[in-house]
Amino acid sequence: MRRGEPSARAVFFDFGGTLVEPIRDPYEVYEQSLEPFGVSMDRGRFQRVQAEEISLWWPRVYASLGRTTEFWNAFDSRILDRLGITERRAELLRALLDAFTSPRWHRPYPESEEVLQELQRRGHPLHLVSNNTELLTETVRRLGWDRWFASITVSQETGAEKPDPAIFRLAAHRAGLPPREILHVGDSWTADVEGARGVGIPVVWLDRAGLGPRRGAPRISDLRGILRLV
Repeated sequence: MRRGEPSARAVFFDFGGTLVEPIRDPYEVYEQSLEPFGVSMDRGRFQRVQAEEISLWWPRVYASLGRTTEFWNAFDSRILDRLGITERRAELLRALLDAFTSPRWHRPYPESEEVLQELQRRGHPLHLVSNNTELLTETVRRLGWDRWFASITVSQETGAEKPDPAIFRLAAHRAGLPPREILHVGDSWTADVEGARGVGIPVVWLDRAGLGPRRGAPRISDLRGILRLV
């Protein structure tokens, strides 16, 4: 925080890449979810099909608020159709939905829970702000983190992803605080740093990759650095 700025009363966190390791290859999720059913896939073919379909389907996710489970079931069903996988469809779809909300595929960074617990102990309300769908609430519940977060705001609700200001404004409204009294923490310079600054929220850049200092935001290498700033 710069000298003269008020101390943060609440802390916003990005999710993937900040608190948990992001899912980097959906093929692995599909492969390991379907393997117990005796289903195997070619990686290259799956990746081509998945890339083609997600580019067509993702814009529709914003109109699926409240029906996101149905949206992903339809998407996964389309993937399976294109791969020629037709047997035991209902079971496969349940397994895929379960996998994509599972802590197994959203592994917390080593310091995440320690930092969240300490910030809560100090009395800072915590909020999630993520380019994600409403199913993030289920992932957070399965991680056991719902006890820490006062609200979860996802891009699906606003029809636009960070750095669009709409998601930050909605999260600040839910927190009941002016932007200057919030601190946002995220790993993406564009989505998190530029997005939060665009609505007047002080921000800390989590540079896990060691890319080096940039002007415009304090930089930390892991989340423990937050504890020195609030």
